[in-house]
Amino acid sequence: MPTSSQAWNPSPLKTAELIQADMAQIGVKVIIVPVEGRFQEARLMDMSHDLTLSGWATDSNDPDSFFRPLLSCAAIASQTNFAHWCNREFDDVLQKALLSQQLSSRMDAYKEAQRILARELPVLPLASSLRLQAYRYDMKGLVLSPFGNASFAGVSRENTEEVKKP
Repeated sequence: MPTSSQAWNPSPLKTAELIQADMAQIGVKVIIVPVEGRFQEARLMDMSHDLTLSGWATDSNDPDSFFRPLLSCAAIASQTNFAHWCNREFDDVLQKALLSQQLSSRMDAYKEAQRILARELPVLPLASSLRLQAYRYDMKGLVLSPFGNASFAGVSRENTEEVKKP
């Protein structure tokens, strides 16, 4: 488990301890091994563990940005598939979704991908982080992204004396 706070997990040790307690209730002993950030990727790829606590963030709302880098067969070699799970049927469904020109067909393919994941369970998502953004009432033209970034091109600030606070 990572030793430092992450956007997706502000308290990795506490999360690991909660998982450890839950597993103990069903008779499974869990040994928590903290790993510093700079060593984490190498440790995740050496497969000297049965379970790992990790996270993923993307700057796109496309399902492929989650599925392919985390769970495709090719992602094992690129060292982002920490589960080392490879399922050709799943990869074929991802490819079908990516090549689809119809939104409904693409959605159906990703639903099928989720069914495969539910059946195989190579990963178990625990949480999704909430990203908060704030800006001043007198800023105009600022567009905030749901992915935590903002473009300041075209942003201006109104004369604060003329603007009434909400």
